[in-house]
Amino acid sequence: MSLLDRIAALPSALPSAREPVRLVQAAERVKLRFGDRQPVKPEALDALIARFTLALARWDWAGITEGQTAQIVRAWAAGIARFPAALEAFLLRELRQCTRVTLLGSLCDGFLAGWVAKDPLTAELGQIIQARAAWLPKAWQAVFRSVPELFDAAAGALTFGRWLAAQADPYQAALGKGVPAPHGPGFMTQVHVAWLAILPEPADELAARRMLAWIRPAGAPALDGDRAAQVVQRLLRPWQDKMPPLELRALLLKALTETYGDPRRDNPQFWDRVGEDGRRVMLRWLAGQRMETFLDVVSRAEESLDGGQQWPARRRFWMGLYEQGRIDEAWPSFGADAQAIADQLARTTGDSAYSSYGRQLTLKNTSLLIMRIGRHVIVEGSHNFRVHIFRQDALGCPRLYESQYDARAFVLPNQHPDARVHIGDWMSWVRERIR
Repeated sequence: MSLLDRIAALPSALPSAREPVRLVQAAERVKLRFGDRQPVKPEALDALIARFTLALARWDWAGITEGQTAQIVRAWAAGIARFPAALEAFLLRELRQCTRVTLLGSLCDGFLAGWVAKDPLTAELGQIIQARAAWLPKAWQAVFRSVPELFDAAAGALTFGRWLAAQADPYQAALGKGVPAPHGPGFMTQVHVAWLAILPEPADELAARRMLAWIRPAGAPALDGDRAAQVVQRLLRPWQDKMPPLELRALLLKALTETYGDPRRDNPQFWDRVGEDGRRVMLRWLAGQRMETFLDVVSRAEESLDGGQQWPARRRFWMGLYEQGRIDEAWPSFGADAQAIADQLARTTGDSAYSSYGRQLTLKNTSLLIMRIGRHVIVEGSHNFRVHIFRQDALGCPRLYESQYDARAFVLPNQHPDARVHIGDWMSWVRERIR
C-alpha cells in the first residue's frame, strides 16, 4: 500500500451540519493567509527529508503522518530545501493522483511561495494543481479563480504586476483578489518587481500615496527589507536635485521616518539598502524640519528679550537658503531655557521633532543651530551668538547629531574672520563664504 493509499484510508474531518458556516469560512481564510502550523526549523526539516528518503527506499511508511507529509510537500514546492531526485519524482507521481485536501492545500501554499517565472517545476506544479482542482481546499479554489496569472509561468507575475500598478491601494486590491499574503515570497516577490518597474515617477502626492499604501498597508505590518528599500529609493529619486512641494515633503518625511526610522541614527541596515542618494534627500528634508523646530523654540525663548525681534528676519534668511536646496543637514542644540520649551512642545503637540536635539552644556542660555552647507559647517545661535563658519575638516569644527555640546570648544575669538555678529550686511557675508 502506498503512502497516499494509507492516508486516504484515514477518516476525513468533514464539517458537521451544525457547525456555524460563517465561522468555518472565516477559519479557512485565516488558515489560508497565515498557515495552520509553525514553520519547520531547517534542522528538523533536514531530518524529516532524511526520514522520508529512507521510508521511500524501504517502502516502509510506518509512523509517517499526514501532517509530516504536508510539511514535506510544502517545503518541496516552496523550494526551501534540497530534496533527493528519487523523493522529488515520488512526490510528483503521487501528487498527480492525490485527493487529500490537506496535502493539496500544502502544495498550493508551497507553489505560491516558490513560484519562479519560466521555471519548469513551477509550470509542472501549476498543471498538477489545475488537474486536481476539484479536490483543492475551497479557499484555494477561489484564489486560483481570481488570480489565473498564477498558472502562467512565463508572464503571470508581469501581468499581475501591471494590474496592481493601476490600483489606488495595491495591498488591499491584492487581498481583494484573494492573495493570502501580498508581501509574501515567490509569486508576490516577482509581482513586486514588475509593479515597481511599471509605475511612473512618483512626482505628485497621488502617486506617492499609492506607493506608501503598498509598503505601509492599513491593518498589516509594513514591508521591510530589500523590497521596501527599493520602493523608498524610488519615492526619493525625483527629489535628488530639487525640492518637492511642501505637502508632499511633509507626507513622505513623516511616513518614512515613522516606518523606517531617522536615517541619521536609526535602522542603518535599511538605509544602507536605500543608498546614499536617498539618504541624502532624507537628511536634507530633516534639516528643514530641524531648522523650523529650532527657529520656533528660540523665537519663543527670546520673544520677551531685546533680541527677539531679530528672529523673523533670520528665519526668512535661513529658510530661504534651505528652500534653494543649499542646506544639506541641520541639528539644533538647546540651552536650558529652550530645552524646557522644546520638551513642552513635544508633549503638547506630539511632534517628535521637538524632542530631537543636543543639549548645550556650557552657555546654558544659548541655543545653537549647526548646519552643513557643502564642505562648510555653519553655527547660528541665540542671545547675540555670532555666526560661525568652519571648513568641515577644520580642527575644532563641531559635529552634527551629538547629544551634548560644549560651545566653549569651538567658539572663535573676537575679530576672527570666520565669525560675524548680526550687524550690517551679515547675510551677504554668509552667502559669500558658502559659495
